[in-house]
Amino acid sequence: MLSLNQGVGSALKYSQFRNVKHFSAWINRAKADADTSISSNVDAEKLFIDHDVQSLLSDLTGLDLEKKVFRERRTGYQQRSHFALMTEERLEKTFEKMREEAKHFLQFVPLKEPRPARVEVLSQDSDIEGFDKSKYVFTDITFDATDQDRTVVVREVDGTLRTATPSEHDRMNRTYYEKTNRPVFSPPVFEDPNLQNALERDEHEFVLDWACWFYEPDDPSFVRLSQNVFDKIVDTQKFDVLHSTRHFGPFVFYLALNGNIPPLLNHLGGQGRLRDCANLIRLQKTLHPNWRVTISSSDSDEKIVKDYLKENNRQKDQLKDLTAYLNDGIVKSERKAKKTFNQKKTVTAQTSINANNVDSSEGPLGELSDEYKVNVVKDAEGPTKERRPFKKDTIRKRDPKK
Repeated sequence: MLSLNQGVGSALKYSQFRNVKHFSAWINRAKADADTSISSNVDAEKLFIDHDVQSLLSDLTGLDLEKKVFRERRTGYQQRSHFALMTEERLEKTFEKMREEAKHFLQFVPLKEPRPARVEVLSQDSDIEGFDKSKYVFTDITFDATDQDRTVVVREVDGTLRTATPSEHDRMNRTYYEKTNRPVFSPPVFEDPNLQNALERDEHEFVLDWACWFYEPDDPSFVRLSQNVFDKIVDTQKFDVLHSTRHFGPFVFYLALNGNIPPLLNHLGGQGRLRDCANLIRLQKTLHPNWRVTISSSDSDEKIVKDYLKENNRQKDQLKDLTAYLNDGIVKSERKAKKTFNQKKTVTAQTSINANNVDSSEGPLGELSDEYKVNVVKDAEGPTKERRPFKKDTIRKRDPKK
């Protein structure tokens, strides 16, 4: 057992082990834009905390106090509503206080690279091979060790001493320091089909909030779940579900890092948010300095957007709403309402009452035409006259005594 003790003693000197990463786990090779010139050794964590990037993400996130930040939420206990009469000055101070509190609630979820799943072999002791049928796990439980840098090593049956995998590391943390919010098995809502059902109910924020409560930001499962939710938002075009939440910043950063901004850009343009469109283009340029789009600090928002459309003509099919807004200044909702009104007007003009449709649902009786029968006759002068409707299959017999 001398070799075993020496191996464990040397292993506990490692406070934390990190493998060299070849590329960021936040880069989705399947969805990344080929023209964005994504570097293979990009440091996503460093880019995310950059001051300019954080400023652009904050502007894009917005601050919707009533509908998002301070909306009604499900809680474990019931709270009484509070009503107060205020002067205009006091009301403005209250709103200012609420805006400051909202900024605290909208602090972005940290974007971290996942802990490497690979392990480091610390020693190979063939002398103790087959010492037991089970593995031995050694955990550093000193007082000053945290869950992140706690040393956990595993002695294999063949005598190999290695570092623990992320899942083994988390399990040992839960063994010695139990956390009620982090059971051994993850919630079913994090996997399909339960995840898909939750997203169909627009509970994206609820799922991501729960994931923040259950996982650490550098947990590989958290990174995979976040990317899965972000990709499904793009596929379903439900960008507003995360707007003005603390998850919108990482979501936009994920899109810009992969050069996949056209869907969101078209959505913002369809709502007439030209400043947000320009900030989104500025964000991608900040993350990818070698991007072919040229932006000057003196350029206006409209010029930045128009230059982007001119230099990315191949994406015009994905940016129809943005192009339409720049051309006529009408947002998507107004164009849709106008189109619906014109369609109804056309249908109304076409459905004129005549002898052919007077006894149908398009006639004066509408749906009652199925219950009542209408006979159309012509008088001597020619114009059509409608007889008084009567029940179908109902004949009023004349009394012979009268």
